[in-house]
Amino acid sequence: MPGDLYLLAGRYRLIERLGQGGAGTVWRAIDEMLDRQVAVKQVRVPDGLDQRERAEFADRAMHEARSAGRLRDPAIVLVHDVVLEGGQPWIIMDLTTGRSLDKVIKERGPLPPGFVAAVGLRVLSALEVAHAHGLLHQDVKPANILLDADGSAMLTDFGIAAPMGGRGDMFGSAGSPGYMAPERLNEQPSGPSADLWSLGASLYTAVEGRAPFERALPAAVAAAVLLHEPPFPARAGRELGGLLMAMLAKNPAARPTAAQVRQVLSGLAGPGAAPQRPARRRRWWLLPAVLAAVVALGAGGWYAAAALGGKDIGRYATAPDPCTLLTDAQVTGFTKSKPERSLTRPGECQWLVRESTYPARRLIVRVWAEQPTRDLDGPAVAQRRFASEKSTRAAAEGVSQRQAYGPIREVPGLGEAAIRQNGFKFYLDSDQSGMADSILLLRTSNLLVEVVWHREDVDVEAAPGKSAEAVADPQTAVAAARMIVAALAK
Repeated sequence: MPGDLYLLAGRYRLIERLGQGGAGTVWRAIDEMLDRQVAVKQVRVPDGLDQRERAEFADRAMHEARSAGRLRDPAIVLVHDVVLEGGQPWIIMDLTTGRSLDKVIKERGPLPPGFVAAVGLRVLSALEVAHAHGLLHQDVKPANILLDADGSAMLTDFGIAAPMGGRGDMFGSAGSPGYMAPERLNEQPSGPSADLWSLGASLYTAVEGRAPFERALPAAVAAAVLLHEPPFPARAGRELGGLLMAMLAKNPAARPTAAQVRQVLSGLAGPGAAPQRPARRRRWWLLPAVLAAVVALGAGGWYAAAALGGKDIGRYATAPDPCTLLTDAQVTGFTKSKPERSLTRPGECQWLVRESTYPARRLIVRVWAEQPTRDLDGPAVAQRRFASEKSTRAAAEGVSQRQAYGPIREVPGLGEAAIRQNGFKFYLDSDQSGMADSILLLRTSNLLVEVVWHREDVDVEAAPGKSAEAVADPQTAVAAARMIVAALAK
């Protein structure tokens, strides 16, 4: 742990520790090059990682921090720089003078519903910008919401944001259990609705003065998130309370969309008690019934609700089982080995090819179906998500430490749109071998499918900057994708 006045990267002088949590430590520092104060986050590296895993963690952390640095919104604390020192990623951000929402709650107790709704609108704006760029915040909680003197809110700690779908949850252990959506606690794929769940839990805490799943022990908190419903937030009132309960639904498909959350909060936002607006109240009057229907219908709830509203849902009410999209015989044909198939998590299937007892190669298929919003139909949401994924992955092109990603390439004739990208990661103790990935993403109607062909112990003699393309094997991923598209057409 660095001491006071430690000079980071020859530029950032650490002055004092501002706070510490599960994701890392935040310092106040001076950027000696520009003579200004900044906040520096020392990202915590998870315990129990070997050297290779620590290097991979650091590389991915820096990549995601750079992606977060592209986000621009008045409610987002900006990320300026990211450096690697002492084997740890360090993220440099704006130093804000606001006080965290959790401290305000501790000092003042429950806050007025109108004020809480206004805070929620600001944080929602920040999340919508992040989601439009294909990033999840992953750690929305009162401690990461800062309030200025005029009461306006900002969302900080975007340095640990992670991409939707794609390459896994880099910071899956980050965050506080009481503010992590059930799917994250279950280590299942998460999307924008997970961030909205965390926002709902944060606003619940602000208006009630206590967390929705408050318990004495962290393990009990996590169990409550997974198994129990929170008490109705009586201080919130019927409208805000109903919205918060809907946002805290266990099933992601049963939660309101960002547009629906914005509609309700806009009608309630104010410095004090919620204003009475008849027109908005009439629109909101229908939402509890819709949400109740969604809860009753389960995963297909938004499908039914959208159908009633005349939306084009798209071809897929829910994503198909990825393990049914390829047969073992097909995988054997293009891997030239007998694979072991397993459903690794919901929405993801893996075919593992072993050499001796060592897992040398694996084919991974991930699927997810986008659902309509108030403003967009299902295929339009999928198209926007595909475009966001494309731009995020294109930004990764180049070399970062011992990892390289090639350019994005279009793949014609696969669904309505398809792209592929190659990646290579040198082992920590070698400049000649490492791990290679050929990644393909395609869209058809409202469905997105990702195919990853991963190979271990790949030898390369090219320079690191060329290695991703030099050892690429995109044909296997493309062949698998063509068979998947044929299976979907049946």
